[in-house]
Amino acid sequence: MPTATSKLSSLLKAASQHDWSRVLDDLLAAWRAAPHTALADRIVTVGQKLSGDIPPPKDWDALAKKPDAKNLTTLLAALLDKGSVKGRPRLETLADWPEDPRIDRWVASQFVDPPFTSTGARPYWTRLAPLARRVRDAQAASSMLKARAGYDKQDDFEEFLAGHVDRIRAGLEAAKDAELHADDVKVLAGFDAALQEAAPPKPRNAADAEALLAQVLAKPEDDEARAVLADVLLEQGHPRGELIALQLEAARRPLTAAERKREQAILKSARKELLGPLDEALKPDCVFTRGFLSHAALKQGNARATQSAIEKTIGHPLWATVEHLEGRGDYDITTDPVMKSLRSLANTDVGLRALAKMPRLESLLVRGAVDAWTEVGKDTSAFPSLRHLDLFLFLGWVSDFLATPLVSRMERLQVRIYVSAEIPSSALEFLSLVPTLKVPDLTFRLVRNDTKDWSCGFRFVREPDGKHAVHLFTTKMNEPYEELVRDDLVAGLEQIARLKRSKLTMAHQLRSDVKADIEQRVKALGGTLET
Repeated sequence: MPTATSKLSSLLKAASQHDWSRVLDDLLAAWRAAPHTALADRIVTVGQKLSGDIPPPKDWDALAKKPDAKNLTTLLAALLDKGSVKGRPRLETLADWPEDPRIDRWVASQFVDPPFTSTGARPYWTRLAPLARRVRDAQAASSMLKARAGYDKQDDFEEFLAGHVDRIRAGLEAAKDAELHADDVKVLAGFDAALQEAAPPKPRNAADAEALLAQVLAKPEDDEARAVLADVLLEQGHPRGELIALQLEAARRPLTAAERKREQAILKSARKELLGPLDEALKPDCVFTRGFLSHAALKQGNARATQSAIEKTIGHPLWATVEHLEGRGDYDITTDPVMKSLRSLANTDVGLRALAKMPRLESLLVRGAVDAWTEVGKDTSAFPSLRHLDLFLFLGWVSDFLATPLVSRMERLQVRIYVSAEIPSSALEFLSLVPTLKVPDLTFRLVRNDTKDWSCGFRFVREPDGKHAVHLFTTKMNEPYEELVRDDLVAGLEQIARLKRSKLTMAHQLRSDVKADIEQRVKALGGTLET
């Protein structure tokens, strides 16, 4: 069995000189001569170290055209950033690169957690096959075989993947670690020591950075702990240190243009480092406050990779600072004790009765009409902190819900009402209840098409004298729907005409003959049109 001894002779010298490109070349030469997991692990480590100096590629194809080992980790991280169609030719490009355990492990990750599962994505897997056939890394091969064992025969896609693995099973089973000579082990131990010495120096502060991080996550409201952590992380060169410092300063004074630019640069370049495993589960538009994630939206869709990425984050300590979370698939995340800062939810999978027991929940948007709202609203212990609510109801439920104690505690309430047929003016008599309600900002939205948000609405803002400023609005919609919405608006205006109001305004997106009729009715009530 081959050994790697001769290939590692210059490794320690290159490592002592911090010549990591040379180190990577030496490790790869040794691995290609005699593959071993110990070598592969260190290739991955050095590749990650080098990738920190390489920005995300603006032109993936140009960077990948000429094989250069120091670029590979960066290229693999961005290979699928344009989806499966753009990924296919990139796989073909990668097939021309020399063998590398990083490629093997990346290929294995595709079979373990498939990123594309539709029938239309099958050409992607065909392009991946040549890379899978040449896997030599024992860890990658083992991962693929374990994934194959777990595929469901009743699932067409997983059966398709199983066929790919079965065709290369012999090669995967033959991928074993070569013999590693005792001298090689000593060389690698010396290399590890050199790598450790080259790591960023530990902070001079006596407190350990990890302990300080744990302290912040245990008490997210403690800005003093964040400030101390910032000092330590700045010494280490960690981007979160500078971000904390900038955002804490922003709470005291407006940042300069240069400081705002730097803040955005950190958020753009260091997102993965700041989010850790949460990065794969979240949409791009995250918000950071005082150096940590505060507002986030989960990626949506049924892709196995998306679901797996979300599941991997359940209970992660970095969720502790999140105040607002949006998106389905959140149940196990939202209900985990780590979510100690959570104050706001949108489009959650958590059931109504469980939500009602959340003591810190202040804002809630829920999709789908639930007939239990009136019953829950009558429970004076439900939603003790809730002040902002956006919910869906059917028309017949509205009046009963408005009479519940929960409504009287709202500072802002939007009731979205499903309507499908023509409605008489009497159906909107609940608008006459507005003067009796204590909600300062109250909106009723009549939804004709929920998917496309074709709707009109009435917003009532209570003035200091008790009267209401009334605002009518519509969304843009197909002209046939405008006839239905016209009737909704007319029915609403008949009720509004009976209310004491400080002013009446309207902003609409109507385009058909309905437009002139509605505008005339608004003006007849003394209202004004907004553009």
